[in-house]
Amino acid sequence: MSDETATQIVAAYGAWASPVTVDDAVGASRAVTDVEIDNGALWFGEARPDKGGQTQIIRLRPDGAVEEVLPPDLSARSRVHEYGGGALLPDKGHVYFVNDRDQRIWQDRPGGKPQPLTPEGPWRYADMAADPAGGRLVAVREDHSGGGEARNELVAIDLADGTVTPLWQGSDFVAAPRFSRDGGRLAWIAWDHPNMPWDATSLHVASCGAGGGLENVYTIAAARDGYAVMQPCWSEDGTLYFLSDEPGDWSLFRWRGGAAELVAHLDGEIGGPAWNFGSRAFALIDDRLAVAALTRSGVDTLVTIDLVTGTARPLASPFTAIMPRVLADGRSAIVLAASAEEGFALHRVPLEGGGPALVHRPAGAGIPPGFAAHPHALSFATTDDATAHAFYYPPLNPGFTAPPGAHPPLIVTAHGGPTAGAKPSLTAWRTYWTSRGFAILDVNYRGSTGFGRAYRKALDGRWGEADIADVVAGARYCAANGLADPGRMAIYGGSAGGYVVLAALAFHPEVFAAGVNLFGISDLEALAHDTHKFEAHYTDTLIGPLPQAKDVYRARSPLYAADRIRAPLLTLQGLDDKAVPPSQSQAIYDAVRANGVATAYIPFEGEGHGFRKAENQRRTLTATHFFLARVFGLQPPDALEPVAIDNL
Repeated sequence: MSDETATQIVAAYGAWASPVTVDDAVGASRAVTDVEIDNGALWFGEARPDKGGQTQIIRLRPDGAVEEVLPPDLSARSRVHEYGGGALLPDKGHVYFVNDRDQRIWQDRPGGKPQPLTPEGPWRYADMAADPAGGRLVAVREDHSGGGEARNELVAIDLADGTVTPLWQGSDFVAAPRFSRDGGRLAWIAWDHPNMPWDATSLHVASCGAGGGLENVYTIAAARDGYAVMQPCWSEDGTLYFLSDEPGDWSLFRWRGGAAELVAHLDGEIGGPAWNFGSRAFALIDDRLAVAALTRSGVDTLVTIDLVTGTARPLASPFTAIMPRVLADGRSAIVLAASAEEGFALHRVPLEGGGPALVHRPAGAGIPPGFAAHPHALSFATTDDATAHAFYYPPLNPGFTAPPGAHPPLIVTAHGGPTAGAKPSLTAWRTYWTSRGFAILDVNYRGSTGFGRAYRKALDGRWGEADIADVVAGARYCAANGLADPGRMAIYGGSAGGYVVLAALAFHPEVFAAGVNLFGISDLEALAHDTHKFEAHYTDTLIGPLPQAKDVYRARSPLYAADRIRAPLLTLQGLDDKAVPPSQSQAIYDAVRANGVATAYIPFEGEGHGFRKAENQRRTLTATHFFLARVFGLQPPDALEPVAIDNL
């Protein structure tokens, strides 16, 4: 017996004492958002749950000095598409940003105070680009005037007086306006219902006329071809680079005035679904070299790409998860990345050798040494002869061990989207659980990104079937292979992941002993009628168009199978949620409670689709822990705020 084993306390899984506290997990949720470079200075947003959900703008100067730009009453957050992104743009020492409260573009000049630029009104802005010729910005505007569906357009904003002039109104959606280096041309992405930006998009380019308008609009890639094109980026010599999934994975293409040509189709894919504005999975170093985040089987690496030969070379780094915020700074890449040992932080990675250097880590408690549970990649067969993927995080606490023959309680997590993906990395949330003796299974069900277009499209028409089959298969795989206690398996998820929770409990009631649903979907048809413009026709692809597929919507809605739910259910919901309205959570809670099942519902005032305030993040974690401890019969040493559970 080793000295370490001899000093460990033998205690039941789920009842271990951990130094990773609720406040540690919430404090670590400070997250970097938009990242930009201007004249050698690094600018980025940082979400501050402990400051009422504010997103602060931080300027990191070349001399290392750090400056916080915004006063407490301003916050850099766009609400276009509800999911936002692209909320800040530095240019020549100034910074332009979308203020959360009024959704106007504001500007902050050196030595002054932030001032609004665009007029008040029913408009939202995102994804700004500065005209190299000076005098204006071009941005995406979402117009909520006039009732009905919002209108999305490209607009120009005069920097002298804030006058807004429409430039492009020819599509349901628009994104990524990008000027050529000389300001003579503008490229952008557009798409129409029922497509999402990862289904089929168009790439346009136009000349910037003498009066500022767009002339000679040319379509490089058309949505009718059925490919998802994104992230246009101009080189110094006037070549336009972009990503397209035409080869089966998102790959690097270019356009030089004729037909678009493939630059590099690698073993893996570059980029992911454009839920947010401002995504950048690659950056140009010069006219011969690019740097990119490449995803293989859900794991990210950093590579350089020779733009002449199309060959890739890996850069030495420990990263396994890289956010699409990749920038080039001289002969270095700036990345927002994480590994199995460290959470997300900004790093500088030199291209000519040497490891990454830390640039900025958001404030918050670190994970003590020895507590980082390393993810294990799993693949397993499903009941319909497909293969699904997941990352398994085992219980880990240097001070504790479980009795011989015991198996840990398991929390199966289902990501949102559903067109999204789970990446292996250290998070304080997962460590909170694994350090207490829980195991985590993070499932990349069919429809997830990071495995190529075919896997992503495998959920089309099968939402509510394939994804549910995959999380069920993952849980059963863990139970059959000694990775989990089959009688203490819970399922946890938010948004589309919350739908997975509810559907798994309703349609496979024998598998999970508990469910935790964060703003999940209980009635699919109601969602299609009530949700916001961006996702208004998302279900056309995932399930089928209405009213033709009305019976399918009802058959896959957990609300209409609520009588089959027997496992205790905890539901948490933001009352300002526009993506999944609170009525979805209220309905399933009422139905389950009426059926005599143990259930609890916690609504949060002032929260939308995801909880931004520290007190609500803290309550979510403590409520989940209390709920699972009661349901699983655990005796945790933590002092937890009780949850009122009906029918228990």
